[in-house]
Amino acid sequence: MVFNKTFFGNFGSNMKHFIYRSHTGLLLFFIILAGTLLRFWHFQDIPFTFDELSAMSRTQFDSFRDLIRVGVVEKDSHPAGIQVFLYYWSMLFGESEMVIKLPFLLAGVASIYLAYRIGEIWFGKTVGILTATYLSSLQLFVMYSQMARPYVSGLFFTLFAVLFWSKYFFRSFKIKFLAGFVVFSALAAYNHYFSLLFVTVLGISGLFLVQRKNLLVYFMSGLAILILYIPHLSVIFAQAEKGTIGGWLSEPGPYFLLEFSYWLFHQSLIPIMVFVLIIAIGFFMKKTSLKMSLLSKKRWLLLLWLLPAPVFGYIYSYTKEPILQYSLLIFTTPYLFLLLFSFVGEWKMKPLVTAVILIWAVNISTLVAGQHYYQHFYRQPFNQMVKNAVALEADYEEEVFIISDYIPYYTEYYFRKYDQELPFYTTRNKDVSILDFKKMLLGIDQDIVITSGLDDIYFQLILEQFPYWEEFETGFTYEQYVFSKNNLNIHTAPGRTSITETTFDKNDYDWQYSEDHMVTDTSSGDHFYLMTAEETYGPKIEIPLSELMDDIYQIIDMEVEIVGADANLNAVIVGEIKKGEELVHWQGSDFSVFGIETGKRQKIFLTMDIQKAMSNKNKIDDQILRFYIWNRGKQQFAIPHIKIFMRPGNPARYRL
Repeated sequence: MVFNKTFFGNFGSNMKHFIYRSHTGLLLFFIILAGTLLRFWHFQDIPFTFDELSAMSRTQFDSFRDLIRVGVVEKDSHPAGIQVFLYYWSMLFGESEMVIKLPFLLAGVASIYLAYRIGEIWFGKTVGILTATYLSSLQLFVMYSQMARPYVSGLFFTLFAVLFWSKYFFRSFKIKFLAGFVVFSALAAYNHYFSLLFVTVLGISGLFLVQRKNLLVYFMSGLAILILYIPHLSVIFAQAEKGTIGGWLSEPGPYFLLEFSYWLFHQSLIPIMVFVLIIAIGFFMKKTSLKMSLLSKKRWLLLLWLLPAPVFGYIYSYTKEPILQYSLLIFTTPYLFLLLFSFVGEWKMKPLVTAVILIWAVNISTLVAGQHYYQHFYRQPFNQMVKNAVALEADYEEEVFIISDYIPYYTEYYFRKYDQELPFYTTRNKDVSILDFKKMLLGIDQDIVITSGLDDIYFQLILEQFPYWEEFETGFTYEQYVFSKNNLNIHTAPGRTSITETTFDKNDYDWQYSEDHMVTDTSSGDHFYLMTAEETYGPKIEIPLSELMDDIYQIIDMEVEIVGADANLNAVIVGEIKKGEELVHWQGSDFSVFGIETGKRQKIFLTMDIQKAMSNKNKIDDQILRFYIWNRGKQQFAIPHIKIFMRPGNPARYRL
């Protein structure tokens, strides 16, 4: 009887364990399937981003030596690993977007499984499942899986390194696990300097766990990683001597980590609330078989892994140049989930499935409908520009001219994709002056111009020569304009709204200026405002931003017509935003860069993108917009006309 009870008791326990494992495996399968679908959604339509095209442009070398010397050392500041991989991968399989992105997409899918395995080893299946669910559905992991850059590859390598490291310390002290740790740590070191930083911290943290009898072999594993990395040391030294090619990022503010956390959860409070709710429920219903001392040690290790990336990023950003950005935290973010989910214990299958479905519902809906991820990410500026230009030629049977600020390779890549070449001009790396740009515009024979990536000032210059603004397209990181010499009647561009203008024929109370300087040409009847050599500041206007607009996604164009000026005129259109006495933004447009011709009537422009001026902070209350003429050289000239317009900006510019 005792035998029967024992036998059937063990049998029942084993069956429950088997069923739980089977259900867990099935649940993990669906988590990976969901992550795969999110990453491979319309796989054939995912275009290259700026970073990817930059990397592809640096594979165009005839020798490996030139690839390293120019493509890595001179033109890049990353380790050579991914650049070398792209060089040979594209050589073998071609340069199409699908082919180039495929290994990174697969690495992103595999990372979901690896995160589960690490969570299972450290804290149990519940932690592994919950962590994998977030890796499958958050934008951070989806987006960088769709980019052929060293982010998801670094995630893949570091997760594999942690998996083997974890098996060594928490399962069995076998050499094969250390060998796996060595190989993937070396790959991570060749991948990105922040993935190198992570595996360095990972290796050091093992010293807190290793037993004395295994200390030598563990030390040898670290030495093996260093030996594998020796071929790359010359690249590091050369890059350090050259200096970085950065400078385009801004310094991280004091709330960078909070801003990252909000962005991580799709800039929505609902996913944050669900995340907190799951942790809270799990904390109160937790049941774990792990000893508290081991649990605490693991949590301290995870905290140790989380700190170096933001700390080093902050220090470097303020002592050298800004480098800290969200993508650099992808290597450590999985361990944030492991750390916080370590407090939830082990769950039964039904509440675990419920939690996974809830996470999916919230994360996927905010990704697709809240962030509009696929709408924005699948419209990259380089592909859109060429695709739309080709479509314009086909629809209107008119030749199209492209103007951009893109490296020629980026445009030419999409010429090859769409099997059509169009005339184009780029301002990139040419130190183009306003005069040069105006001369270029005068030399265009085509009737239609499409522009992308240009500085704000060029809009009004182009409108002078191509007076019909036909189309306007905005997207993540770009604005695209279509202009024509002859009206195409497309009528999709929003147009400009006149805010104010003055012709100085009467006292305009919106403007502040001296009536004594209002003069009339008796022969023509034209009215002018006469700036004299004694006058430092001329006509000025102040308007509360809240009276002009409801949000910061607007652009202000100012047009000042001058006459009777000397070629050496030293004057500036000034645009400011002030809050009380605080100067929020200042910018000036120097008359001289427009090429003043003595005595000639001509226009000077200033364009202010309010979103950029306000540093993307959508707070316009109590903000005063002010424009005025600064006669810096105290010279005499006349102003017959001033106009100020407003046009829509780009709410999607920083959307993702």
